[in-house]
Amino acid sequence: MSINNLTNKLDLKNITTYQAGVLQATSHRVLQKHSDNILKKFGITKMQWLIIGTVHDAGAEGLRLTDLTEKLDTTMSYLTNTVNLLESKKILHRVSDSSDSRAKFIRINEGYTDKCKKIEQDLRKELRKSIYAHVDPADFVIYMKVLRQLAKV
Repeated sequence: MSINNLTNKLDLKNITTYQAGVLQATSHRVLQKHSDNILKKFGITKMQWLIIGTVHDAGAEGLRLTDLTEKLDTTMSYLTNTVNLLESKKILHRVSDSSDSRAKFIRINEGYTDKCKKIEQDLRKELRKSIYAHVDPADFVIYMKVLRQLAKV
């Protein structure tokens, strides 16, 4: 049964756990696919964009790898490999802490800051056309609120 048929035939108040799981997984894959397709022209994936954006939000000081791992709720090994890749692409760089040479901060390369703004604008514009045009803005606000609540569990 397609996701559309599933949601059309279900009373969402009585949805089973597996039906909810199918909806969540399908929605995630759709968002991932659309985002990856849009980001392809920038040579990055959605997960790489999440890393880049989070580091960008940290400002000039940057973030320690452990803090980034915690914020993104992923493994240190995955993040280390991905940061290494983004370093090789001259998007991110590591800087030693002046008071503790063992501590490394991850920062956006200076020349990539303007590119971050362009990526955000393009991704937002294209997602509005391909995904969010099908979602009522008030519903989207509720969706984001629910995601925030679930992330805190």
